[in-house]
Parts: sequence; structure tokens; C-alpha cells
Amino acid sequence: MHSGNCIIIHPWSLVQIGLTNILQSLKVDVGAVYSFSPENEIIQTWNDLIVLIDTTKIEMIRKHCKSFKRRNIALIGIHVDDSPVPDDPLLDEILYPSDTQGMIFNKLRPFSNFGKNKQPSLHLSDRETAVLKLVATGFSNKQISEKLFISIHTVISHRKHITVKLGVKSISGLTLYAVLNDLIE
Repeated sequence: MHSGNCIIIHPWSLVQIGLTNILQSLKVDVGAVYSFSPENEIIQTWNDLIVLIDTTKIEMIRKHCKSFKRRNIALIGIHVDDSPVPDDPLLDEILYPSDTQGMIFNKLRPFSNFGKNKQPSLHLSDRETAVLKLVATGFSNKQISEKLFISIHTVISHRKHITVKLGVKSISGLTLYAVLNDLIE
């Protein structure tokens, strides 16, 4: 039984690892990864999930589509080979090899709870949000202190609170969070 809210079904470990990393950045918990289509008994236990699946497994998708839709399971195709792209209304989205990481984030973002659960206005104070915006746009602690008229120690304190509240430690992670939450462009 899975423990997360997303399942990946794809035979290539490189695709599995890459998508797992992207989904974790979006705060989507990958509960299981399969190299092949799992047993029907396992599929029937899935509920309120995102399923990313190799588009060559379209028959498995069709076989369970009504059940997936009834249980509010989002189906996202992963199309990585040279075969014709399936034009199938069963899929909520399709990821392509030509998609950049940013495009993949934008395609997966509507399916994650990231934006709903991590709104800065709900978790960060106004000052912390201001500091986050400046950190995400490349300002140093000293520049932030000068811009906001606060001490460097206060900036450092705000940054510590931000990283604890968001669970994000790197500047790139904070920048990604700010972009995904429309705090910066």
C-alpha cells in the first residue's frame, strides 16, 4: 500500500528519479514508484492521487479510467519515446522530453497541494514574506537590512524562521517557493 499522494509508473529509473525530485520540490509526496503496471488489487487501493504513467501503458489507463475518475485520481502521461503522441482525453496532462524543468513544474503544479498548503500569507509574517522576496531575487543579508531598515541580525533571524516554517533551506528552494507562490516573477 502506498503512503504518499502520488504514484509513478515508468520503466526508466532516470525518469523515476527525475520526476520524484521535481514532485518533492512541489511538496508532493511520492508514495510508490513502479517499473511496470501494478496488480489490480494494488490499483484498487489508490484514492485521491496523482498517477504519472508511461504513455505506452495507455491500455492500463483505459482499463481503470472510470474507476480513477470516480476516485478523483489525476492521470498524467509521461511520453519519452519516438512513438506518436497519444491524443487521449483520459490524460489530464502529458509530459514530453522537450519540456524544460520549468515547464514540468508548471504542468504539475495544478495537481499538487503545494500552493494550497503553503501560502506565505498563512505561514509567514509580512516581514518574513518581504525578506523572502528579497532573498529570492538575489539580495544579500546586508542589502536586505538596508532596504528594509532592519539590522543584519534581524534579517538572519527572519531567514531562519522562513526556512523552518517552509522546510526549505537552500536559496534555490526559497526562490522556487517564491516563484510558485507568485511572490516574484
